[in-house]
Amino acid sequence: MRETHISWVFLTRDRAYKVKKPRVLPFLDYGTAEQRRVMSRAEVSLNRRLAPDVYLRVRSLVPAGGGGLRLGEEDDADAVDYAVEMRRYSEADTLAARLAAGAAGSAELAAVGERLAAFHQAAEPDVRPDGAEAVKRALDDNFATLRTLVPASEERAAVGRAERSAGAFLTAAWDELNARSAAGRVRECHGDLRLEHVVLGREVEIVDCVEFDPGLRRIDVTADLAFLVMELREAGRADLADVLVRSYRAAGGDAGSDALIAFFAAYRAEVRAKVALMRSDQLSIGARFAHERAHEAALLALGARLRWAARAPLVVVLAGLSASGKSTVAAALGAASGFTHLNSDVVRKRMAGLAPTERAPERTYAGPASAATYAELGRLAAVRAADGVIVDATFRRRADREAFRDALGGSSNVLFAECRAPTAVLLARASGRVSDAGRVSDASPEVVRAQLLDAEPLDEVDADDHLLLRSDRPISAILEELADALDRRAADP
Repeated sequence: MRETHISWVFLTRDRAYKVKKPRVLPFLDYGTAEQRRVMSRAEVSLNRRLAPDVYLRVRSLVPAGGGGLRLGEEDDADAVDYAVEMRRYSEADTLAARLAAGAAGSAELAAVGERLAAFHQAAEPDVRPDGAEAVKRALDDNFATLRTLVPASEERAAVGRAERSAGAFLTAAWDELNARSAAGRVRECHGDLRLEHVVLGREVEIVDCVEFDPGLRRIDVTADLAFLVMELREAGRADLADVLVRSYRAAGGDAGSDALIAFFAAYRAEVRAKVALMRSDQLSIGARFAHERAHEAALLALGARLRWAARAPLVVVLAGLSASGKSTVAAALGAASGFTHLNSDVVRKRMAGLAPTERAPERTYAGPASAATYAELGRLAAVRAADGVIVDATFRRRADREAFRDALGGSSNVLFAECRAPTAVLLARASGRVSDAGRVSDASPEVVRAQLLDAEPLDEVDADDHLLLRSDRPISAILEELADALDRRAADP
């Protein structure tokens, strides 16, 4: 027997019988036997779209001798409950098991993408003008439930940050979502595209769609696809998530932008975090309880990372004098977001044929050589901007900034985040790393003093594209300020 928070599944040699728990939740009503019968019928009908050979029929559960139950026909007058009868498939053939065994790769994910694209194109459209409002309701409901379930203040703060970020994206994408809805991109989808629900064999079968709430499956096709994208990323296979999306698009599926996929994938991670918390509430303290709580925390962290991906395409320029903390902030931002981190010292030394920890000649920091370094940073940033990129350099000379801008091009979304700290902090940091043989920066306290005198302010940068960051604070506070600034820009472009 297998158990979820809303059902039991009893397995025999060649059959599986799914019995719904008598539960009533904000999103689900299995409160009576007759309602469970209705939902069982819906489950068979809906799942035959993607797994016609798996879902067989509805059976009744009828009292038997000795206080047990036996299987009967659905319309048995003595029925006390109902079960969905399914052909049992090999769990070793699920995408989850194949990935764990190293037996699923690009070919398998390409086939899944093609299957989903065909399914979505054939699914019944739900054309309406208020697609964005429906997304907002789903987000609001999920965040409201999460806030009541998360056990720790740190997690409640993380939920609050996710809610603000989601709200900013939704504001910016409001018209786009309404246009997609009006164009028929909201369809009768699956609603629960998880790795363990994808069965690989002679053809791709997908089981266990959402039957209990039409609103959870009548969704934008991107929201459906994004669930599987999120699960692949949780499994550490972002490469296969990319294959899935490319295959889906190549087969004619309209997945929207990468940012839209990331937005919905973050929402899916947060929904799964909610489910993990609900499961933990059904358990006593123990190993399973600890597992669900750890899973919930990991899913919230994944959601936060995907919220960063939803801010792309984006170039975050972390500027500031040497020892201002920009490289430390850039490294932390790269770890939190997954964005590529471009460091000017690394690029400069590579152009000069040096290792990152070797000292570069003074001439590489001035004049044409410096401008060439910034032009190379701009070129590299342009290539990576679609997925998000962090450029870490002083940017203290206007000529260097112009070289960077010219190479970057004018179409990128750029934020200049200028790190500042008191002079005493700058000098102390520079002094502290002079003896570090593994350091990349060549800046000494003398270099910092010179920069304090000759740095040219970023006056040519538009005020809306310029953020001042005090870097003598905890990294977590700096990243939160940076995220809030980006979200404000997105919500009020």
